[in-house]
Amino acid sequence: MTTLIRCINSDFKKFKHTSMLWIHILLPLGAALLFLAYFSISPWSADSKISGYLEFIGISYPLIISLICSKAMEQEEQAGSFHTMLCSIKSRAVTYTSKLIVMLLLGIFSVSIVIGVFAVGYQTAPASLYVKSAVILIAGNIFLYILHLFISCQYGRGASIILGVFESIISALALTGLGDGIWYYLPCTWSARLNSYLVYIWMHPESAVVGAAELNRWLMIAIPATISAFIFSLFWFRNWEGRKNQE
Repeated sequence: MTTLIRCINSDFKKFKHTSMLWIHILLPLGAALLFLAYFSISPWSADSKISGYLEFIGISYPLIISLICSKAMEQEEQAGSFHTMLCSIKSRAVTYTSKLIVMLLLGIFSVSIVIGVFAVGYQTAPASLYVKSAVILIAGNIFLYILHLFISCQYGRGASIILGVFESIISALALTGLGDGIWYYLPCTWSARLNSYLVYIWMHPESAVVGAAELNRWLMIAIPATISAFIFSLFWFRNWEGRKNQE
């Protein structure tokens, strides 16, 4: 545990003089303020505004994750072709877990801003709805953080970003009838779809039973899938020797 904490601290220090921290501050802050400004003059109903905002965040999150993970791995590559990641400590599992935890902590920080600022500026919905939305955005995207760390390491920045673009498109399409019955199996759709249900249940409490059934069905798929992805990525990273074809 001590080694892991030291490794996490080291990973944070690597970002100290880069744009990574500023991206996690300015991007969510800008998005929240932009939507608040637009909604102040928009004729949309309250539920449409909240649903539209949360769905937008859910749709764009896969692309953001691809950009963030690829940038973090690009930094490791430029620092010495991943030599620091692969050789700094004996346990590669600790190195990889540290990188994933740092990505998730930065994500939590960013989500707190993008949801918190909007919640303060648009208090029509209860605070509990915004808290649940933030939890959904983080928990629903852990799988994608794992996936894009793997893609960024193994195939490079371009592959990760291209995948992120397609994931965001699929996420948007899954909010329509095209996603009914299959969205549970598409990790890139999880946060957008769950936030859509969250707002709908807030506006239609009588639908809570249906929402609970959808949530339980998702959990039965998402939890095993995320755990399996993490275990697979650990085994993969233990045997990974760096990318042979540098971009």
